[in-house]
Amino acid sequence: MSLNKNFTYTQSSAQYYEWMEKLYPEVFRKIREKIKEGRWEIIGGQWIETDCNLPDGVSWYRQSLYAQDYFKKKFGRITKIGWNPDSFGYNLNMPMFFRNSGIDTFITQKISWNDTNLFPYRIFWWVSPDNSKVLTYLPFNYDCDVSKPFQLIDQLRQFESNTGFRELMILFGVGDHGGGPTLEMLNNIEQLKNLDIFPNIEYGTASEYLNRLKKQNLSKLPAWKNELYLEFHRGTYTSISDIKYFNRKSEILLTQAEKYNCLSGLFEKKNYDKDFNKAWKKVIFNQFHDILPGSSIQAVYSDAKKDYAGILKTGLKILNNSIQIINKNINTSIVKTGIPITVFNPLSWKRTDVVILKLSDKGKKNYSVYDLNGKEIVSQTVMKNRFAKEILFIAENVPPLGYKTYILKKEKSKFAGTSLKIKVNKIQNQFFIIELDDSSGWIKQIVDRRNGKKILTDEGNKLELLEDEGGAWNIKYTGILYPLYLVKAKIIERGPVRAVLRLYREYPKNGYPSSFIKNDIILYHGIDRIDFKLYANINIPNTMLKVAFPVAVRNRNAVYEIPYGTILRSTRRISNWEKARFEVPAEKWADLSDKKYGVSLLNNSKYGYDIKENIMRLSLLRIQNYPANYPEKSAAISDTGEHVIDYSLYPHIGNWKHANSFRVAYNFNQPLIATLNTVHNGSLKEEKSFINLEGSNLVLTSIKKALNSDEWVIQWFETMGKKTDAILTLPRVPKKVFKSNFMEENLEPLKFTGKKIKVITNKFSVITIKIYL
Repeated sequence: MSLNKNFTYTQSSAQYYEWMEKLYPEVFRKIREKIKEGRWEIIGGQWIETDCNLPDGVSWYRQSLYAQDYFKKKFGRITKIGWNPDSFGYNLNMPMFFRNSGIDTFITQKISWNDTNLFPYRIFWWVSPDNSKVLTYLPFNYDCDVSKPFQLIDQLRQFESNTGFRELMILFGVGDHGGGPTLEMLNNIEQLKNLDIFPNIEYGTASEYLNRLKKQNLSKLPAWKNELYLEFHRGTYTSISDIKYFNRKSEILLTQAEKYNCLSGLFEKKNYDKDFNKAWKKVIFNQFHDILPGSSIQAVYSDAKKDYAGILKTGLKILNNSIQIINKNINTSIVKTGIPITVFNPLSWKRTDVVILKLSDKGKKNYSVYDLNGKEIVSQTVMKNRFAKEILFIAENVPPLGYKTYILKKEKSKFAGTSLKIKVNKIQNQFFIIELDDSSGWIKQIVDRRNGKKILTDEGNKLELLEDEGGAWNIKYTGILYPLYLVKAKIIERGPVRAVLRLYREYPKNGYPSSFIKNDIILYHGIDRIDFKLYANINIPNTMLKVAFPVAVRNRNAVYEIPYGTILRSTRRISNWEKARFEVPAEKWADLSDKKYGVSLLNNSKYGYDIKENIMRLSLLRIQNYPANYPEKSAAISDTGEHVIDYSLYPHIGNWKHANSFRVAYNFNQPLIATLNTVHNGSLKEEKSFINLEGSNLVLTSIKKALNSDEWVIQWFETMGKKTDAILTLPRVPKKVFKSNFMEENLEPLKFTGKKIKVITNKFSVITIKIYL
C-alpha cells in the first residue's frame, strides 16, 4: 500500500539531519520539503538523544546550542518540544535546561519501566528548583503495537481516568533495533479506522496534539518537583569505565581550552572555531543514551575511543597554545636567577592547592621553588622514571581565572619536614590522623585534628567486590562478596608536600587470572582532603567494585551534585520509593552532613553512588560480559584490565554549604595548571585575575566565543538556594552586554559600570550573558 496522504513522521536529533545533508543530499532536500508541508516534524532540541544523568551542565548547553542553531539555519525554525523517550532517568534541572533552549514541553515514556513503583501521572508540570517548568507527557510506550485494538482502548481508558483528557497520543514504530513504522503498521491503522466501534483515529504531529492540550485548563495539573528517577538500568551509571573517564576529561578540557582561548585572544587572536565545533559535536554525540551509559557493544567503544583521542589532542593543543600566548605577555623580568613558573587557576575562585609540574631532566637533580619575594616554598621532587620527574609544591591564593608566578631553582630544598608523617599503618598531616588495621589494611579510624572528631564508625576505604549478574544495564546482586586479601603495605612517598601509603591486594579465583588492586592513600601538607588512587585489574566477570566509608554523621537526606545543581535523596530504605533508590547518579560529589559536621565523597570520573543510613559508597567498576560479547557471543568482558581511579574524602566542619563542597570537588577535578615560562618583559603583572565573579555560592563554568559571532558568552549557576547580586569583573570595559540563554540569543540589555556587571541571579538558576568587548 502507499502512504496515507495524512501520514506524519517525527524525528529528533540534529546529528541525523546533518548526516543526511552530507551523505544523502537529495534525501535531505525531500525532508525539507516534507517539513514545509507539515508532514515531517523536527523534535527534541538536542544534538542527539543524550543520556540525561551523566553529562554536566556545560554539555547540556552545547547539546541545545548546536541542535537549535542547526535547525534554525537549515529549516528556519527551532523545536519547542523536548523528546527523549529512552534515556535511563532524567535529572531534576532538565526543565531549566529546556526553558533556556526555547523548549516548553517534554515527551518521554521510560519512567513506565519502573521495577518498583508506578509513576502516578501521565500529564503534569515538571518543575526544577529554579521554578522553571515544562508541560510533560508520558505515553504508554514508544513503540505501541497498533495491531492490538483492545490494548489501545485500555490505554485510552487509563489515560482518561488519570488525566481527565479524552485524546491520547500514541507513538508507534519498530523502535529498538529498527526505527520508524512499517507498511504493515500503517495497514493495521487503516483497518482500525474502519471499525465503527473503535475511537476516532487520525495522523498528526506531537506539536498538534500538545497545542490542543494547551487549550485546556491546565492550572490544576499536578506539579512534579523531583527528578524523574528510573527504577531500572541503574548499572549504567558505572558500566564501561573508560568512556565515562574520557567524557569527564573531554568536558573539562574543552571548557578550559575555550576559557583560555578567549583570554589569550585579548593579546593575540587565534581562530579555533572549527576545531571546537568538531570536538564538541563528538563529545555530545558520544553522550548518546546507549554510548555514555555503557550499554553498547565493543565495536561502538572502539569508535568512541578514537573520537576521544582526537578530542583530547585538539583540546590540549588549543589550551597549550593559549597559555603560551598569555605566558609571553607576563612580565617575568623580576626573576634574576632561576626559571619562572606560571601557575594558572582555571576556576572562578581564589585557590590554595597542590601544583604538580612535570620536568624532563635526566638524573636525580635537586630543585627548589620560591615565591617572588624570595621566600622558599615547601616542595618535593618525585622521580617518575630515569627520564622524567615531577616537582610538587603548594601554591597559595592563586587568583580566580588568573595566574601566579613562582621561581624554580636547581638547588636542594632546605625544607626537611612538615606536618606530614607516615608509617605503614599510620599517615597524618595537620588536619587528619589516619590509622590502618594491620591485618586487613582497611582504615581503622580517621581523626579530624581540628576538633578531635572520629570520622568513622567502622572500617573505611573498604573495597567491596560484589557479585552482580545484571549485565551492563541493571544491578543484580547475588549476596556474594569476594574477599580482597591484603598482600602488603608499602610507603611510596615520604616528603614534605605529599605522603603516599600503598596497599597491595589480590583475589585468586580458579578459572580466571588473579585480580590485583593497588590502593594509595594520599595526604598533602596544607590540603584538607584525603585523596585515594586505585590501580585495579579485576578479572572476575559479573562483579561490581565499590568503596565504602561508614561515617560518624547521620541525616535523613544526603546531598548529591547533579548538572548545574544539587538534589536531596533519602538515606533511609523504608518506603518503596526509598528502597528503589538503592543506587543513584551524581556528578562530582555527594555529601552527608549534620548541623555541625559532614563528609563529602568526591570522584573525578565516576557517577554511581549509594548512601544508606551513615554508609557512603562510590561505585568504581562493573565487570560484565553482556552486551560486551554481543552479537559475536565471544569471551569479551567489559572493564577487565588495569584502570586508574581517583577519588577523595573531604571531611569538614559544618554542612556542605559552609564547607564549600562544590568548590572542593571542582578543585579535585580541575587541578592548577603549571607551566615553565622564560624571563622577559611584558604588559601583564606577575600575578593577575582576568575575570572575577563575586559570590561563594556561584560557579562560573564557561567562557566561550559565541557560535556565530565574536562576542563572549559567559555562564554560571547558583548552588545554595540564595538569590544573589552577582558581580562579574571583566578584563576590559565592554561595549554592550545582554542577558542570553543556551541558544546565545540577545534577550535583554544589562547595565554595567566600567568593567563590572551586576546580574541578579535567582536561587538555583543558571545565568548566561553575552558580552560585546
